[in-house]
Amino acid sequence: MEELLKEAKLKALQLLTGMDRTESQLRDKLMQKEYPVEIVEQAIAYVKFFGYIDDERYAKRYVECKKASKSRKELYFALGQKGIAKEVISDVMNECYSEEDEEQAIQMLAQKRRLVISECDIQEKKKFCDYLLRKGFGYGSVRKVLEVSSWNA
Repeated sequence: MEELLKEAKLKALQLLTGMDRTESQLRDKLMQKEYPVEIVEQAIAYVKFFGYIDDERYAKRYVECKKASKSRKELYFALGQKGIAKEVISDVMNECYSEEDEEQAIQMLAQKRRLVISECDIQEKKKFCDYLLRKGFGYGSVRKVLEVSSWNA
């Protein structure tokens, strides 16, 4: 059993060498290798003790990296899919993602689609607005960036 624990710890470290992972992702990978649950939990406790996995740190890095092109809702969903606790996600989002970040992300998406907002007619703006709302951006931020006071034009 001691040899199996040593093997699981080494495998956990190896999995973290290639890329940063959440605790849930690491647990899933170790379970796929068919280690017993108690061995997996001990291996996770081991790498956690040394600071090799930290879901909050992972979430902060992820948000900082992706906030230029993703809405708050997209990021929240993606982090949830990675197994990060809702409380951690909420704290990180409140700390790392502001209304200005959302507006910058909208501007980046406009550039990516080669839209010059000041030159778009109302139909183009409506179409882009619909796209942004589907992606989870806030209506207030969308209207502000698209420079629309009213859609009745």
